[in-house]
Amino acid sequence: MKKILCLSFLLILVFALTACNAENSSGSEKADAPKKEKTNSKLLTKEEFTKMLSDPKKYKGSKVDYYGRVFTEPEKDDDGTYLQVFAEDNSDKNTIVAILDPSLDVKTDDIVHITGTIKDIFEGENLMGGKVTAPAIQADKIEVSDYATAFAPAIKTIEINKEIDQHGYLLKLDKVEIAEKETRAYVTITNNSNDSISFYTFNTKLVIDGKQYEENNEFNYPDIQSDILPGVTTEGIIAYPTIPESGTLKVFMEGSSNNYEVDIKPFEFEVTY
Repeated sequence: MKKILCLSFLLILVFALTACNAENSSGSEKADAPKKEKTNSKLLTKEEFTKMLSDPKKYKGSKVDYYGRVFTEPEKDDDGTYLQVFAEDNSDKNTIVAILDPSLDVKTDDIVHITGTIKDIFEGENLMGGKVTAPAIQADKIEVSDYATAFAPAIKTIEINKEIDQHGYLLKLDKVEIAEKETRAYVTITNNSNDSISFYTFNTKLVIDGKQYEENNEFNYPDIQSDILPGVTTEGIIAYPTIPESGTLKVFMEGSSNNYEVDIKPFEFEVTY
């Protein structure tokens, strides 16, 4: 987006927030003013939210509760923080968000949970000069979340908490989560040896019902470090395609030591769930 686009929406939303403050401080003379907007103040369903994106004015005053990814670096002034957020991590679901909190700690690519009210429609231009429209949302609350919570909640969680120690190379499989479109393995590695060790997620596999699943790295999860110095612990999440919700799961992971006299065999875990 052009910088001017961000600044334009800042002016729009600062005006909206200022107007909101004025309404809140005007007392009884404005007591009856919100009645018209109140008719639209219900919380939008997921289906209504999708429809709203193409016609924000129709839903002005409605409440929203959604997750999204921060697209550009947030802008701030003395009144608040202003964000461009892709709802549901989808660039076709652009939203412009303002909150009366200049100290809000968010950054580009953060996953955020937003609750608030649709105030108006924002119009601007993209880098190609094309018209951009998006709902302008005044947030009551913005919380930093994570991809799994926001877009891929677990259908089933398999608590494993098993560890294998080979010559001080300690690998622990904490749990496996099955979501609608992915599976997540939570792994912790501690190097209790005197040598550096290595771990590569592409050398991991899941096997269930005679079918093999390999890493799907398109998701933005915390990475397990590849080169691990002595005394260091690293943890992260490895994503795979979704697996059946019941069965016997085998997890295969490989590692190595910089000491070539140390033989690190594949780490194998098995659990029936």
